[in-house]
Amino acid sequence: MPGPDDLVAGAPAWVDVTTTDLERTVAFYQALFGWTAEHGDDRYGGYVTFRRDGERVAGAAVRQDSDPAPPHWTVYLLTYNAAATSERVAEAGGTVLFEPIDIPEMGVMGLAIDATGAVVGYWQPGGLAGFDAFGAVDTPAWFELAASDFDAAERFYAHAFHWSVDHGEGEPRYGVYTHAHRNYAGILDAKDLLGADLPPSWSVAFGVEDLERAVERAIAAGATLVVPPWDLPAGRRAGLTDPTGAYFVLASDAEGAV
Repeated sequence: MPGPDDLVAGAPAWVDVTTTDLERTVAFYQALFGWTAEHGDDRYGGYVTFRRDGERVAGAAVRQDSDPAPPHWTVYLLTYNAAATSERVAEAGGTVLFEPIDIPEMGVMGLAIDATGAVVGYWQPGGLAGFDAFGAVDTPAWFELAASDFDAAERFYAHAFHWSVDHGEGEPRYGVYTHAHRNYAGILDAKDLLGADLPPSWSVAFGVEDLERAVERAIAAGATLVVPPWDLPAGRRAGLTDPTGAYFVLASDAEGAV
C-alpha cells in the first residue's frame, strides 16, 4: 500500500471535506469506510483526522461562515515551498485565495483557484507529510480534475506544480500526471459536461472492494447516488454526495488508472 515515502512533489498529498455538519459527516464516513476519527484541539479548530487501521487518510472541517461554497472535498498537492508555489500559481493564471498558513506542528497550507476555475490546495509538509496510506481500499485512490479548458489546465499544472502529463487516446481527452512510472492524478476534458450548475472542480475517488455493495452501504448511511455505476478499463465507478452534499466517487479498483 502506498504511503508517505511514495508521495512526490506536485502529487496529491492530502484531502479533506468541508462540511456544514461535522458530527453527521464523521458518522457517515465511519459507517462507509470503517474509519476512526481523531478530533483536534482548539489550535486546529476542531479539525478531524480520519484514520484507517491507525493510518491517516483524510480530514474534515466545519465550513466557516465566510466560505460561500457548499460542502466539498479539497485536494492538496505536495509542495516543498508553499510561498514559491503561490507565486507560480499567480504566474500561471491562477488566483491565490490567501497567503499560505502555518499549521502548528503539521505544515503549511495554501489554497488557490486554478486557471480553469477549480479550487486546489497545496501542502508543505511539516509534522504531517501527507497521507499515511492511499491508493488502496478504504483510502483515497484517485484524484481527478474536471476541466472546462483542458489545454489551460495542463499549462497551469505544468507551471505551478511541475506536472508532466501523459495523454490517453480517444475522446474526451484525458491526461495523467505521472512520476517514476506511477500515475498520481488525472485531468478530464469536461467542457461538454460542465455548465453554470457544474463548475470545474477536483474530485476524490475512494477505493472499495465491491462497488455495488459500497454504494448500497453509502445510501443506507445517508448518501445520494448522483452518477450510477459506470465501467472503465480498470474497474467501476459511481458518483455520490454525502449527507451534507459533498460530492465524492467510489472506485472498484485500488489504484486510479483509467
